[in-house]
Amino acid sequence: MEYIVVLVSFLLGIAAGYFAAYGKEKGKNRALKEDIENLEEQKQQVQVKYTKEIEELKKNNVLDVELRKHKYGEKKNQFAKFFTLLDKFHAKSNEIFIERFGPIHSKFMKNYLVDDASTQNEAIAEFNQGMMALFGELHQEHLKLTTETNSIRLISSSVLDGLLDQLTANVGEATNTAQEMLRMMASPEFWADQTMLSPLQEKAEEQGREIISIRDNIRKQMKVELDLI
Repeated sequence: MEYIVVLVSFLLGIAAGYFAAYGKEKGKNRALKEDIENLEEQKQQVQVKYTKEIEELKKNNVLDVELRKHKYGEKKNQFAKFFTLLDKFHAKSNEIFIERFGPIHSKFMKNYLVDDASTQNEAIAEFNQGMMALFGELHQEHLKLTTETNSIRLISSSVLDGLLDQLTANVGEATNTAQEMLRMMASPEFWADQTMLSPLQEKAEEQGREIISIRDNIRKQMKVELDLI
């Protein structure tokens, strides 16, 4: 009997130890599960946070790209307009020399050589009126170019600004030379000696080459500034 009591006590002791150990392990498992759940919740919160941040970065990046695209387009259009006006100015200058001045000068010479003071005076007046009209057209084109040049300065770098200064000065000098040549070609001195125009022609050619060189440098600098956007 005593043996049975000892055995039962032993078995109860084993069972108690087992259930105690099981309870502890179950408690550990529950705590581990709670830790895992907490970690998962924190993970979800972190994911939500970073997802929002990534979406915000994407949104800002898209806005930045669109802004840069718009800025590039606007700047490119202004640069293109500038070169259009520059080409138009040179085309107008060539038109005045090649197409417009010749007929005016020929008509003047025809009427002025008539041995009649009244006819000569009328020829001079008509010639001066025609020349003023040509100078006025050239001045208007020059004014348009100057205005657009000033607009470009609002978006240009200091390097481009310096090149525009050079261009403005050279175009102004070339315009003055052109007007001086036209006046000389209508003078009696020129009719007597046409070689006197040679120094002005050489000067005009040199100014033309300088303007072309500056224009090319401006185009290169504009490309650099567009690439930096």
